[in-house]
Amino acid sequence: MAIELFQINWSKLYSFDKASNQPEAKESGVYALYKSIGGNKKLHYIGKSNDFMKRFGVHRQNTAHMYSETDLKSCYVTFGIMSSFDKSKMSYEILPEQLKDCESFLINELLPQGNDPSTKKGYKGSTIIIINSGKLVKPLKKVMIHNPMLEKLLKNGFKPKDSEDDDSYSF
Repeated sequence: MAIELFQINWSKLYSFDKASNQPEAKESGVYALYKSIGGNKKLHYIGKSNDFMKRFGVHRQNTAHMYSETDLKSCYVTFGIMSSFDKSKMSYEILPEQLKDCESFLINELLPQGNDPSTKKGYKGSTIIIINSGKLVKPLKKVMIHNPMLEKLLKNGFKPKDSEDDDSYSF
């Protein structure tokens, strides 16, 4: 079983209209769109992009007919710059399939309201561990793991079974 390990370094929240002007917008990775509702920011959408600046130009065009200017002023974006563990070091070279898997995992774990229901049918990629760092905004957690047994193992440790000739472990 292959396990993919990623770190996502999240930026601070930027207002939607200023997001494309930020240095992070020149990177690739995942992003989270939040809507401010009654002073609280609620996760609305998760996406991936190889070019945030281009992606936000498309979002701006698509949202112009769905949201009023006032609604857009209540939208915020945080960029997640990704790295993966590659043999003996972290690498910022993320393959398209890895980017897709991370986006799918985050959507299925966090269930943002704005993502299409067809994207929320369960994560089916490889076993994945995401370490979130930077400016975390709820519902992001520091560590997110796809496999519940692996999560239990990492959180609680593991103990060999009592049998001396048995190489199995209990969780």
